[in-house]
Amino acid sequence: MKVLGIDEAGRGPVIGPMVMGGFMIDDDRIPELKLMGVKDSKLLTPERREELAEKLQKMGDVFIRVIEPHQIDGFNLNRLEKIATRDIILEASPDKVIIDAFEKNLEAKLALKTGHGFNGKVIAEHKADLKYEVVGAASIVAKVLRDKEIKALQGTYGDFGSGYPSDPKTAEFVKNIIKSKQALPSFIRKSWDTVRRVLENESQVKLSGFLEK
Repeated sequence: MKVLGIDEAGRGPVIGPMVMGGFMIDDDRIPELKLMGVKDSKLLTPERREELAEKLQKMGDVFIRVIEPHQIDGFNLNRLEKIATRDIILEASPDKVIIDAFEKNLEAKLALKTGHGFNGKVIAEHKADLKYEVVGAASIVAKVLRDKEIKALQGTYGDFGSGYPSDPKTAEFVKNIIKSKQALPSFIRKSWDTVRRVLENESQVKLSGFLEK
């Protein structure tokens, strides 16, 4: 029986894409994943993630969907995840799918069992990447690809930190771009609160200066 795990990397950052990863393997080989130390990618060092991702490529089938910032700015994020999840499932054609659920009642909302060419079993659970090695594997391949994307951006634009709003280096990077009056780069999620707050603050400063004249 073919089992497919699905997870994402980069849902919350203000910089860079979100990557949806799928990893499929025969169910009788899942114990091998545990022996290898496969787990939620957040619990692994970058070096270990890369090592495991290389091994996983040889053990099973990997499926990737990259959701760019401009798509995230234009659509509901949950909807984009559902579309990417459905696409991965239909491409993989597994017997069983385990998904790290990003919203309640995901199985029903995906509507996979009728009208979309898939009749296998769907399990969608919160923190599935901690409970199922096959989902942990999906999180690893997604995270490694996103990290490569971020590294490439940093090679061009300099060190902007992790890309997450809570990172002071990232927040300062975004703030400096806005203050410099440059057009926001395409890799920044313009709809994120981090960006909107800075833009609103800059607008208030300009208005205040105008009223004082």
